[in-house]
Formats: sequence, structure tokens, C-alpha cells
Amino acid sequence: MKLGYNNADTLALFQLNSYLELNPEQEQTVKERVNALIAWHRSTQLRDYAAFIDRARAKVGGQVSAADVIEFNHQLNARMMTAGEKAAPDIAHLALTLNPDQIDRAAKKIAADATKARRELVRNGDQHAGAERVKKYSERAESWFGRLTDEQKEIIRKAMANRPQDATWWIDEKERRQREFIALLRKIQADRPAEETATRWVRAYFAQLNAAPEAERRARAEAYRRGSAELIAQLINHATPDQRTALDKKLNDYGQDFKSLAARNG
Repeated sequence: MKLGYNNADTLALFQLNSYLELNPEQEQTVKERVNALIAWHRSTQLRDYAAFIDRARAKVGGQVSAADVIEFNHQLNARMMTAGEKAAPDIAHLALTLNPDQIDRAAKKIAADATKARRELVRNGDQHAGAERVKKYSERAESWFGRLTDEQKEIIRKAMANRPQDATWWIDEKERRQREFIALLRKIQADRPAEETATRWVRAYFAQLNAAPEAERRARAEAYRRGSAELIAQLINHATPDQRTALDKKLNDYGQDFKSLAARNG
């Protein structure tokens, strides 16, 4: 956490360059705006994150419902939206400086990444892909709980078997979001709106990440979130005392990192 946060400016510039190949003037603007954004985030958001983590620790100490997990996700998304709202003017400002070649480069890189993911899904096949999903999910769970019990592994296997289309749906949804963002960049580049208007468009894009405008798409996303929440609640409720201790320590470590990073602001 500390390593990533304290080097967020370098990481952001590296990522943007890999997609857009920024010119020197754009690089300088990104550095200045990212540093200002991080300073704001450090001074205004991190203590709230730490308090949020502390409340989560208290909740997972007992029985947890799927509704509890969904509420946690809603609160997490709200905090991400706050950061997105703050970053929107910076994204709009950069978008207004992009040329068509830079946007084309980003679109091609995104398309190549999507093709690679789909090829891997097809290559694995349905049966192997299901086993691979169980393996990856189990590994993620063990990073929070420590070694899973046989009962918890079976819970994961059943959940994945009951939701066979989740992996495909998420790839579809991710690609759609990326295409929509590229379309937004092209619209800003072509229309050359005032920066305030471009900022409004960026914020509208972020809002759609939380709640898609199409009813069917929203319903599919909610079903995905409910299924994930039910699985997480089951794993927590079937955790051993040692696993609960490990989970509490993991959450506490994040909370302490947030507090330490916030304190650096003075």
C-alpha cells in the first residue's frame, strides 16, 4: 500500500504513457495535476478510509450477511466516486490535449488486451476455465484468510458452478466500459468543448460505471454483485478463529497504512 501510494505519480505517468505516448508538455501537465490530486487525497480522504476499515473490522468479527457485504461495496464505491469526481477536471484537461493518433494507440492497446483475455478463455475451455476460476478465487481468498478449509473450498466450487457465465459477462462488461471511454475521448477530441463541459462528460461516464443506463445491464451487474456478496459472506461465516484473526490483521494493516500515509501530510 505505502509503496504504491508514495509512487502513485510515477505509476500514473507510466501507465498513461503506455497507452497514449504523451508528449513532453502533456507529461509535465500530468505530473503537476497528479501530484496535486494525491496531495488532496492524502489530506482529505485517507483518515476516512482508516475509519471505514475500522468499521469493517467490527462487522466481520461476527456473522455477516450478503446485505452487509453489498453495503460495504456501496460505501467503497461511493469513496471511489468521490475520487473520480475530483479527478474528472484533470482527465478532461488531458483529454482536450490528445490527438487522434494517441487515442487510436490507446484503443489498439485496449483491443489487444481484450483479445488476449478472450483467447485465454477459449483456450482453457469451459471445464478447465471453471477449475481455473476456482483456483484463482481460492488464492485471492487465502491472501485474506490464510489457508482455506475443505468446507470453504467446496463453497467456492459450488458458487462458481452456479455462476458459469460470470467470467464471460465480466469480460464483456469490461470491454464495453473501455469502448465507451475511448468513444468519450474521441468525442472530446472532435467536439473541443469547454473544459467544464468535458468535465461533466467525464463525471457522467463515471456515474454509469456504478449504474449503467440500460435496465438489462444494470440487472446483470446487480446479479453479479449479489452472487459475489453471498460467497464472501459464506466464507467469512465459515471462517475458523485463526482465519478471523488473519482477516482482522489484514484489515488492520490497511487501516494503519492509511493512517500513516495521512499523517505524512502533517
